Amino acid sequence: MSHTLSPALSCGDQAFRDFAAACQAAVDADGDVQGEIARLTGDFAASWRMPDLRYMQLQPDADYASYLLYLSPASDLSIVLDIFMAGQAAVTHNHLSWGVFTCLEGTELERYYDAPADLSSAPVEKGSRLRPPGIVTLAAPEINAFHQVECAEGDRSVSLHLYGSDIGRIERHQWDGTEGRYRSFVGGYSNDVLGLPVYLSTADVAARP
Repeated sequence: MSHTLSPALSCGDQAFRDFAAACQAAVDADGDVQGEIARLTGDFAASWRMPDLRYMQLQPDADYASYLLYLSPASDLSIVLDIFMAGQAAVTHNHLSWGVFTCLEGTELERYYDAPADLSSAPVEKGSRLRPPGIVTLAAPEINAFHQVECAEGDRSVSLHLYGSDIGRIERHQWDGTEGRYRSFVGGYSNDVLGLPVYLSTADVAARP
């Protein structure tokens, strides 16, 4: 049976293939996974930009676009590309896995919150930070580790996100300020809405270049 190359390899993006393979090796090594992923992400993001413009589209009727670029066989590593236009923002949410983030284009504003471990009361903002290109930030896996992200400067922000789970498929929590309560949600991926495959398959990560 013939093998169809992933979009990443079809457009000659060997740099992303090497990055995904290095991140997969870090996860499999089971050391300081988040720290090593952060180091790899900072080095990679300094020069990489998405070459396939299909993965730079907005998602209609959504607060932002979120594309799955790679998912490990054990679903313990996902690499995602998020695109926020000016004025767009994510809801306040948690991750339930470690996270590593960096902007490739534009600047994002991140607000982070204190919340009780049993989610019995509203999250309280404890600070904020700008995330311009070149800055790598981390997210904790605890249930009460909430943050919110928006495009802060420029016409759009494009950012790379890595997680220790299949982040678009797991059930997480968001804060509904209108109703004053936490809601369960599953984020999904823009790939599904726009009919795009995962940018790089596990088979093409495993294959030698």
